[in-house]
Amino acid sequence: MDQINYEEIKTLDNGSKLVGDLEFPKRKVWVKTYGCQMNYHDTERILSHLEPLNFSLTQEKEEADLLLFNTCAIRDLANQKFYSHLGESKHQKNNEQKREVKIGAGGCIAQTESKELLKKYPQLDFAFGTDVVDNIGEMVYRAYAGDRKFAVTSWDRSDNYSIETKVTHGSPQAFVNIIKGCDKFCSYCIVPFTRGREKSRSIAEIVNDVARLVTYQGIQEVTLLGQNVNSFGKKNGESLAELIMELEKIDGLEMIRYTTSHPYDISDELIEVHGKSKKLANHLHLPVQSGSNSVLQRMLRQYSIEHYLERLQKLRESNPDIVLSTDIIAGFPNETEEEHRATLDLLDKAQFDFIYSYNYSSRKGTKSARMKDVLTKDIRGRRLREIQAHQLKIQEGVRSEMVGKTYRVLVEGFGNMKGIKKWKGRTSCFRIVHFEPEELEQDYMWHWVDLEITSATALSCQGKIIRDYGKKITPLQ
Repeated sequence: MDQINYEEIKTLDNGSKLVGDLEFPKRKVWVKTYGCQMNYHDTERILSHLEPLNFSLTQEKEEADLLLFNTCAIRDLANQKFYSHLGESKHQKNNEQKREVKIGAGGCIAQTESKELLKKYPQLDFAFGTDVVDNIGEMVYRAYAGDRKFAVTSWDRSDNYSIETKVTHGSPQAFVNIIKGCDKFCSYCIVPFTRGREKSRSIAEIVNDVARLVTYQGIQEVTLLGQNVNSFGKKNGESLAELIMELEKIDGLEMIRYTTSHPYDISDELIEVHGKSKKLANHLHLPVQSGSNSVLQRMLRQYSIEHYLERLQKLRESNPDIVLSTDIIAGFPNETEEEHRATLDLLDKAQFDFIYSYNYSSRKGTKSARMKDVLTKDIRGRRLREIQAHQLKIQEGVRSEMVGKTYRVLVEGFGNMKGIKKWKGRTSCFRIVHFEPEELEQDYMWHWVDLEITSATALSCQGKIIRDYGKKITPLQ
């Protein structure tokens, strides 16, 4: 089957779906997603294509008829978890049972290692790359039609990039992919090889897409996604700044976020939007990776620490309420103690609200993987711990300034803390705040509420409810 026409799928009297000449009874799909928001967005697209084929999502792996792994190639830990989980799946495939279990692997690892995966893991039926997630229906059809050990990883070489955002989770938050791929080729990064070169959607398509989500699915908060999101529109004569101001006009859309950014592409125009947009979140995640210029040169990051700090200063001048976070790689190949200390110095100067920090891990096919390296695992571990401890002290001071201030949050869930039920929500500046309900059985799920911060530590914020707006409010002021 070349391409499934979903409008021609027929429902039979027994509840099965007739797809072409193949009958699909009701089946369950289990999906394990690794990595970034882009992968979770891809998983939603996968599920939306499988629903017409009579698949429903299950959280119980043992009852699934179809097992799918959506992989990440960026972090070594995610890689190892995937290989372990895929290896364990052979037991389910080999169990004697009436139902026919199929297993597929997709995402970044499958894009680059599909043949190796199919050869190494006999239980794996098919592998598919990052550019073909919207063809999952055809691949599942092939698997259940009897085709085995096949891979689909062909790149979309056209200059057009057009999709429709799929939302299956039922919350008022949605990830919206606006650009895919990356043209930067940082020496440690595998993304250009797994996601391809940069291709942007048009502003008109994205605005229509988001307006549809707001009007018909009740979406109130969108996160604009891309491997280098602030490079959006460059090849089309458009920009992320223009897109944000167009999205600003959509009635019912309350919050706009975007990730992930490259410091080289933070333009003055975009910085200005951070000051004038009413719906753009007061938070920017801007990965710096190292505080040392010499390390940044080896990373091929295309900016200096001086340039990076200048961008932070302008952002804070444009929006004094903005909160900044970053990524740090500890122990890049041949990093000296002086270069490591430069990263600690940067943390002092930048005053980040939080950081994501990792030990360097080599990725096959990247330039840094070919570097001769004198660092040991112990040295990397020590430096990572020093970075994290240094940041926590900074974070404690930054977060203490929240006490007494009021923030509007979208409530995302609840938990029990020391036996007390507490709800939690995320501020515009991306901080999680926990609060107790005014009444024990009060349900705040997906409500917008105003919270006054009563206490804050480096890792946790507590608040008390000032006002409950319910599930829909007027646009944020």
